[in-house]
Amino acid sequence: MNADARVALNLRVLKRHDKCIRRIVDSTSFAVVYTFSRETKEWTKAGVEGTLFLVERSVSPLYGFFIMNRLGLENFSASLNRSMEIILTPEFVIYQNDTGKVYGLWAYEATDRERIGNMLIE
Repeated sequence: MNADARVALNLRVLKRHDKCIRRIVDSTSFAVVYTFSRETKEWTKAGVEGTLFLVERSVSPLYGFFIMNRLGLENFSASLNRSMEIILTPEFVIYQNDTGKVYGLWAYEATDRERIGNMLIE
């Protein structure tokens, strides 16, 4: 399957979960979601691993990311907004959601982690 066909197939699958997704901006083939505990100061796997897609939507919020979970039926998604603080470290792309929960996104390919982290920061 060529790259264009793969993107089109992935976009169709993503639209089943969010019909407002307009296009895939970028992706990495393997990412893991971690949660941070303020009490223990430790990172813990959240049970979500799979392909991460940075997406553009047709309605607000216009950007977000979606991880197709290979470990179970629960996928992971987040909308991006201007008030969201995103930090890029050598290990994680770290962000805090609106409820104060802190997540770390780890990508197998360090270059993907850096590229996607920088895109999320912009």
